[in-house]
Amino acid sequence: MKKMTFAIVATGMMMSQFASADVIKCVFTEPFVNTTYSMTQSTLTIDAAGEGVSVIHNVSFQIKGAGQFELVAKNGKVLQKLSLDNKGSDGMSDKNYPYTVTDSSQSSMANNGIGGCTSNSLKATGQ
Repeated sequence: MKKMTFAIVATGMMMSQFASADVIKCVFTEPFVNTTYSMTQSTLTIDAAGEGVSVIHNVSFQIKGAGQFELVAKNGKVLQKLSLDNKGSDGMSDKNYPYTVTDSSQSSMANNGIGGCTSNSLKATGQ
């Protein structure tokens, strides 16, 4: 019973931190790509170095489990998978990001499309 109570409390704490995260910013290297998801606008903005900025509209934020989330396009395609594990990385610095992200469009690039993300309430730590 204690384990179940702890799991419920821990999940609630993660969700309460996430509930105030209306903007999630992710960074990837090789190629250098930054993404910004706005919960209020349901948009995923992609800023790819040398390729400009593109915006995907009608992107939903879906909770898949404790600390597991997906950004899903209107057509059902999973664009990004996020894990609130405090192990995210930009692939170059010593920064530790609260979210690890996997981007399906970056999977053939360096780091296999894996990057790190911050939110309004959860910031990166380190150098």
